[in-house]
Amino acid sequence: MMNAAPRFRFRAVAAAAASLVTLTVVGLAPTPGFAAAHDTGKGGSARPGSHPSTKAEHGPRGYYLKFTKNGNHPDRSTLSLVHNGIPVKSYRAGSGLGVTDECRSEKGWLPSGTYQVKGHQTNRNSDIKGFAIQLSDKACRPEPDKKAVNRDGLFIHSEMTKDGGQGSTEPTRWDGDSDYKSLGCIKLKPADIKDLFSRLNQAHWPKNLTLQVS
Repeated sequence: MMNAAPRFRFRAVAAAAASLVTLTVVGLAPTPGFAAAHDTGKGGSARPGSHPSTKAEHGPRGYYLKFTKNGNHPDRSTLSLVHNGIPVKSYRAGSGLGVTDECRSEKGWLPSGTYQVKGHQTNRNSDIKGFAIQLSDKACRPEPDKKAVNRDGLFIHSEMTKDGGQGSTEPTRWDGDSDYKSLGCIKLKPADIKDLFSRLNQAHWPKNLTLQVS
């Protein structure tokens, strides 16, 4: 009985030391998925166990649209559907008649900035037919000593019939590269705008959807 207490204290100290060693070793090997779940990359928090894309971009959370201008070839610009900073799908797109002056109505590409998506249709029947996304108006940024011009009547659209088919006349028929040109709207080929609608349908057309143009 005289040696029980010393032996007990010795075992307690040994157990504590072993626990400390165990904690130190475990600390060197994080739980799988921890780093991925806490790596924000450039586009915010990732899903647990996922690997954030290196292509993440700055922008609003959730879904938004991004139009990236091509100064050398405006009809070879890019429209992307982006989710939490990561492009989900990108499409060739055009805006304007090859003019990079955003203050030239019905000739220049649409002004840079943020647009609100005002609505969408799959059976529009006006000068623009079929699949169309309506955008808010935007004032251009003029050169010094010139006035700003408000660009209105802007859409993301294609060339098709009101039912989404291929027509026989120019406004309802997609012929190829020349049809990427517009009076300022963003234009996609029919298959691409239908694909974009399909993806936004799956996302339930998020409220406050915006278009970022740069």
